Amino acid sequence: MSAPALAALKRAGATKPHGTRVRYIAGCKCLLCRAANSRYETGRYRQRANGDWNGIVSAETARHWIEHLASHGIGARSISECSSVGRTIVNEIRSGEKQRIRKRTERRILAVDTSARAGGALVPAYQTWRKLDELVSLGYTKKWIAQQLGLVRQIQFRTDRIKLKTAIAVKKLALLIAQGKVSR
Repeated sequence: MSAPALAALKRAGATKPHGTRVRYIAGCKCLLCRAANSRYETGRYRQRANGDWNGIVSAETARHWIEHLASHGIGARSISECSSVGRTIVNEIRSGEKQRIRKRTERRILAVDTSARAGGALVPAYQTWRKLDELVSLGYTKKWIAQQLGLVRQIQFRTDRIKLKTAIAVKKLALLIAQGKVSR
């Protein structure tokens, strides 16, 4: 820790009540402050013994995983919501601005999988267009399909990528038609 940071910590700790670890770090060695520090260190030792070490690690593994998720259409907002890591931190890791992170932060980010896609995520359109072609071959018009999907006039999707929520809506419509729950 740098000298100015240590001096600031000591000034802030001097105003804290006795029996807190911050006051101990600030320099107070009374019985209450030593006990607070002992409780803190005992808890840290117990966590390490249980495999819950929370030291500082390189952010490289998390960065690669964020890039992998991004290639599957999962953005920083979805990663942040699923991992309970702030969006700013996720963006700083991805940009390389943040080089080192806590182990728990890394574990949370690595726990996010491709099911975390938001409805606005772009996905390949191939399967959706195949479903639409199947429905048209069964005699359903594109205009009717568009109305069922809540579109104004007609189906106007890109041929390469579409929003995940659109792909899900088409899949649900095809399933409802197959089950006989939707009629023309």
